[in-house]
Amino acid sequence: MRKTFKDINEHYDVFELENGLKLYVIQKVDYQSSVFYLGFPFGSFDLTQKVNEEIKHFPSGVAHFLEHKLFENPGGIDIMQSFSHLSCNVNAFTSYNETVYYFNSSKKSLQKPLNLLLNFVQNLSITEASVEKEKGIITQELRMYKQMPEQRLMAETYQSLYANHPVRLDIGGTEESVNATGMEDLMDAYRLNYHPANSTLVCVTPLAPELIFRWVKLNQDQKSFEPSHEIKRVLEAEPKEVVRPFHQFEMDIQASKITYSFKLDDYSDDQKMNIEREWQYRLFLELIFSPTNPAYEDWMETGRIAEYFGYEVEVNREYGFVMFYGENEDEHDFIDLIRSSLKTELGAFQQAFDLLKRRYYAQMLRSFDDQDDYAITLLRSHFNDVEMMDSIALLKSIQFEDILNIGEDLLNKPTALVKMTGLSKLA
Repeated sequence: MRKTFKDINEHYDVFELENGLKLYVIQKVDYQSSVFYLGFPFGSFDLTQKVNEEIKHFPSGVAHFLEHKLFENPGGIDIMQSFSHLSCNVNAFTSYNETVYYFNSSKKSLQKPLNLLLNFVQNLSITEASVEKEKGIITQELRMYKQMPEQRLMAETYQSLYANHPVRLDIGGTEESVNATGMEDLMDAYRLNYHPANSTLVCVTPLAPELIFRWVKLNQDQKSFEPSHEIKRVLEAEPKEVVRPFHQFEMDIQASKITYSFKLDDYSDDQKMNIEREWQYRLFLELIFSPTNPAYEDWMETGRIAEYFGYEVEVNREYGFVMFYGENEDEHDFIDLIRSSLKTELGAFQQAFDLLKRRYYAQMLRSFDDQDDYAITLLRSHFNDVEMMDSIALLKSIQFEDILNIGEDLLNKPTALVKMTGLSKLA
């Protein structure tokens, strides 16, 4: 089936195999290289799952642990070296909501690396000894992240905002959860979440979609799989209030860093509504907290903000937040800057709003020229049950009047301030 988007002159082909694997092929005939992304909607948030009528619990970090172990070949073959011999670069990542394995190549002969990708991901072979060995590698990785100031600041911020949602946990888990992970946990997680019916393969390539489909079908027809299961993520209820309104900790840094965050409750089960709401927040915040605002230059000159200043916005089906970050020794001044600026009268920003919408629209169109961005955006859109072009359409539909009350709404949300100071500055 071909999906066509005439407004932006884009299309892609969609196939589904008998075992449930979904295939998206974006043909770019002028491209000299190809990318293949094989993804599963199993990430660090999937700690408790309802499988049919049974509840399964997994240790924090199990998705990331599983990603590590899949690169272990039962025949002792180095997977990365095998891809390298085929002139391909291979890698993988685990996020909150998915695990993805991918490779890229400028070669035209891609059947062998595509088979290699499908074969190693669809064949978990681990031992108790190899699992125990991997624990040391992952815990070292977690310790390294804890020593990175900005990573630590974000982690402490999530822990201040959320009592129960797994966003408060590192994608890799904790040292305790990693050490508690057994071979049975990994095998169960793999068996439930890595069935072809849960997988989606996205490729951007100059090659014909029908050729890619034939290669994938030939590979899958040689394999048999157990029946798939209906899986649903289970989450504990999250209170509206934050866990820690104020938290301070120390690290070996020169200047204090701060986050000031608003915990949102205006998210929806309808992902389109979340996309629209996130666009509204982004448009409003970019008008006020960027050089678009004449006051921004004054904030820089008076030292109220530095180069390290900005904001993050997230609105999805499960949680939402607006987070400001910056360098400031005086957290009260930072709070005053944010809260007073949220009261800014927007009347003079109409023209800037229109220009900003056009800028974001142009940025999204340019993303279609980036193979990796295109592939991962399409993959995530599929997992979120939305069309890839919905975000563009929703951006275009937003009117200036839609953002006028954003600041007032935010000021009524619960907040958390996290301050990271140098070792000598914490009393």
